[in-house]
Amino acid sequence: MERRAFLRGVMGTALSRLVGGCSGEPFFVARVTVSRERPGRTIPTDFIGLSYESSVLAQGNLFAPYNESILGLMRLLGRSGVIRIGGNTSEWTVWRSDDHTVADHKNFVITPAAIDRLAGALRSLDWRLIYGLNLARGRPDEVAAEAAYVANAVGPRLLAFQIGNEPDGFGQWTKVRSSSYDVEAYLNEWGLFQAAIDERVPNARFAGPDVTAGSDWVNRFAAAKPHGLTLLTQHYYADGPAGAQHVTLANLMRSSARAVPMLERLRSISREYGLPYRIVEANSVFNEGQPGVSDSLGAALWGLELMSQVAIAGGAGINFHAGANNHHPERDKAYTPIARAEIGNYRAAPLYYGMLMFAIAGRGKLVPTQILPERSELCAFACDEDGSVRVCLINKDSTRPARLTIVPDSGFYEHASVLRLMGPSFDSISGVTLGGAGIDDAGRWLPIVEEMSNLENAEMVIGVGPGSAALIQISSN
Repeated sequence: MERRAFLRGVMGTALSRLVGGCSGEPFFVARVTVSRERPGRTIPTDFIGLSYESSVLAQGNLFAPYNESILGLMRLLGRSGVIRIGGNTSEWTVWRSDDHTVADHKNFVITPAAIDRLAGALRSLDWRLIYGLNLARGRPDEVAAEAAYVANAVGPRLLAFQIGNEPDGFGQWTKVRSSSYDVEAYLNEWGLFQAAIDERVPNARFAGPDVTAGSDWVNRFAAAKPHGLTLLTQHYYADGPAGAQHVTLANLMRSSARAVPMLERLRSISREYGLPYRIVEANSVFNEGQPGVSDSLGAALWGLELMSQVAIAGGAGINFHAGANNHHPERDKAYTPIARAEIGNYRAAPLYYGMLMFAIAGRGKLVPTQILPERSELCAFACDEDGSVRVCLINKDSTRPARLTIVPDSGFYEHASVLRLMGPSFDSISGVTLGGAGIDDAGRWLPIVEEMSNLENAEMVIGVGPGSAALIQISSN
C-alpha cells in the first residue's frame, strides 16, 4: 500500500474511534490556529518541580541517591527541575548538627545525614533546590547554622532559601503570632533571619514570601526590596478544603478561570520589580486533597492546563505538592503526583501523567493558539522547538468528544505524530496511560501508540475523546 494512503487510513480510523464512537453525545467542532510566526517566551528548562514537606527529611530516605524508584520517576519528568522543601511541617523542624541526637517527639529533627542524602539525590538528578527554613518557631542562629550546612552540601544546585511558610497565616490559622501580624512585621523578622544567614552564607539567594494565593504580600514584599531576594514565590490551590460539599471533579475542571487574575497579578509584579516568580506549592484541593477528585484522570488534565497557564503568564515554574499526609504519615496526600506502591517503591499517580505530558510538550518557545469558536471545555497551547511544533489539546468535557482542525499560520508540514493522555473514564484513579502505556515504578515508560498522519494543505483534523488530551507534534520532515 502507498505510504500516504496508509497514513491517511491510520488517522481516519483513529478519528472515527475517538470522535464518532466515543458516546452517543454530539461532539464539539472547532478550529485551532497556531501562530508560529509570533513566538513568545522560551519556557525555562527547570519549569517543572515538586514540593515536599520538610518532614520527609526527618522521617526516612525518600530523597537519597540509592532510592532509584523515586529518582527514576523524577528523572523522567526532565533533565532539570526544582525540588522545594518546606510546607506546614517546616514550622516544626529543628536543626541538630549531631547525627546521633536523641529523637525529638515534638519536632522534626533535621540532621547532616538527612541533608547529605538530599544533596546526593540532587546530584543524581541534576535538579535544583528551594529550601525552606523555620521562621515560625526557629531562632536566627539555629536557622543560619542549618542554612550553612545546606549551602555547603548542595552547592550550586541550591536555587534559594525561603524563610517561613505561609507567613500571611501566622496570625490567623497557625496562631504562631498575634492577630495583628502583618507584612511589615514579617519583613522585620525576615531581615533578622536573613542577616544571620548571610553571615554564614555570604551572598545567599532568597525566595519569598511563600504566601497563599489570596494575599497581597507578594507585591508589598517585592516593593520592600529585601536584601538577597532573587525569586518571588506564592502558593495556589484550585479548591478546598478537602471534604467540603462543593469540592467535585466538575468544579475542579471549571477552576481554570480563577487562576487567571492571580497569574496576571504575579506577572505584573514580576515585570515591575524585575524578579521572576514561581508557584512553589500548588495542587487541586487544599488540606491533603480530595479522594476521587485529586487522584483522578480529571486532575491530570487540570494540572496539565494549569502548567500551561503559568507558562503563558510568564512564570518561572510550578511545584506540585506531594508526599505523605501530614496527619496520617502512613497515607499519601490524595493529590500527590508520585505515590507509594505496595511493594515499597513508588508509582505514578494520574497527576504525574499530566506533568509528563507537559514535560514533553512544554519545550522551546511558546506559540500563540486560538480555538474558534471558544469553548470553556477546550483548551490548547503550543510550543516551537527547532522548527518542530507541538500542539497540546485538552478536552475537559466528561461526555462529549471534540473534532478539531489544527491550522498552522505558515510553513508546510508533512508529518504529525500524536500522543494521547487517556483513561477508562474521567474519574479513573487507575488505568491512566500516556501514549497507550503506563509508567512503571522505576520511571520506565515505553509508549506503544503513535498515530502518524500525512498533512493535506498544512491542516490536520484530529479527534480528542471526552476527558482526554492529545499532543500533536508537527514537522516538515
